[in-house]
Amino acid sequence: MQEMLRKRLIDALDGCRLRVCSDAELDEQPRLDACADENEFASRVVEVGMHLALRRRLEERRNEIEAALKRMDTGCYGNCEECGEEIGLARLTANPTASLCVHCQADNERGLLRRCA
Repeated sequence: MQEMLRKRLIDALDGCRLRVCSDAELDEQPRLDACADENEFASRVVEVGMHLALRRRLEERRNEIEAALKRMDTGCYGNCEECGEEIGLARLTANPTASLCVHCQADNERGLLRRCA
């Protein structure tokens, strides 16, 4: 089962290598005087923001996947990083990068919600 999950993680890692705008393309800051009008400028600003957000999310995802693969290599994969209990197979199948069991993840999310309130 772990080999199947490893393959899924490696496939997902390959998917994180999708081409996103290069640094050079993003470095071309939108300038109002280079755009036909304010609407074109606004569209360009939104486009650059979306590319940056996508790049950031892909980097986060890649880091999650690499951490999961490292846990596999060290023999820690499938154990909750918080309580040490085994993470359920159904949870790992649904999310192979999971590092917390369902209970600790729920506690973590409740903690985040309290901080935001």
